[in-house]
Amino acid sequence: MGRNGKPEREATGLEPIKGSIPRDERGIVFERAAGAPQFNPAVAASAAAFVNIALSKVAPAHVWTEAFRISVQGRLSTTARFGASAAMLLRFKKEVLEAARKADRAIINVVANETWAELKILVPYDRYRHPNGLAELREHIEAENPGVMVPPLSMKWMRAVSTIERHYQAGRLPKNTASVIFKVPGKAAAQKLLVEMWVAGNKFHALPYIPDKANTLCGACGRLGHSEFRCQRGVATCTICADSHRTEEHRCQVATCSKVRKVCPHTEMKCPNCGGRHLAQDARCQAKRAAIEIARGRRNGTAHAETAQPTPPAATCSSGRSARLNWVPGGEPAETSPDWTEDVMEVTATGMDPSGTAPPVAV
Repeated sequence: MGRNGKPEREATGLEPIKGSIPRDERGIVFERAAGAPQFNPAVAASAAAFVNIALSKVAPAHVWTEAFRISVQGRLSTTARFGASAAMLLRFKKEVLEAARKADRAIINVVANETWAELKILVPYDRYRHPNGLAELREHIEAENPGVMVPPLSMKWMRAVSTIERHYQAGRLPKNTASVIFKVPGKAAAQKLLVEMWVAGNKFHALPYIPDKANTLCGACGRLGHSEFRCQRGVATCTICADSHRTEEHRCQVATCSKVRKVCPHTEMKCPNCGGRHLAQDARCQAKRAAIEIARGRRNGTAHAETAQPTPPAATCSSGRSARLNWVPGGEPAETSPDWTEDVMEVTATGMDPSGTAPPVAV
């Protein structure tokens, strides 16, 4: 019996999920027979109608689909509406599959959308620098971390091998370690490695790999173009007021207020990138807008194809002088330091020794 004296309902696994869950955990993908003709938009629209009609007859009202899409690879996919998950949709796999086949007979199966998580670790470069080094590293990871599978082509050095080798030969590779990035299927496998990871009998510390984009905002210096993990400025800057302290240390100086990490009526906002009277994350920021355009152009593979290249976004440095994001044509943010600094920063920021162990680092 429940607290109110009424019988408790048995959980079915189809109850609405409170809050929102990531889109990739709500997605399902339709598999098609080999050699099937390319999808057309009419098929996606028809499939959406047929599937939701079928679900309305057998599933709770919140277990419906939204926005059938055809990817650039020609795959048909959809997502569950808010309050539902891919697992809920697949509880009605038979009905969903039969309904989708009314729109396209080439559909043969429906599965949960497989997501990939990308991680990075520091490894002793001299141990894995030979031609089959990364294949050996992959075998070590899979052998000593049960249930973890690393796709062969996903593992690569974070920097160009020629660059790493050059600095290794010159003795400028910090502690003779270099960064390797790789993918694992699913968040569960990634979380397992983030908690504990073993390679060749040594405990390593894995970190999420989040590629920097032009619109990445540094949590330390407040500048666009890099993450805190790769920050080389060494000077903290608040993204609220542009003063020389971290954003989480921002505090109102009015005794009767003393709000922390928040904008209050006494706050004089200042963007560290453009000098405007707004937060660094404000959508109105011209520097942020320009950085977003650069990042979008790179993702779409169409950035800066024209002859006249756009001007990189301006920023205001602590000295008050005008500065610019270090930008190059093609939308790829450039490093101001030597091309091996990333490895330097990774070692100094984590305190990692050659065995790979280190405390967590915010990326």
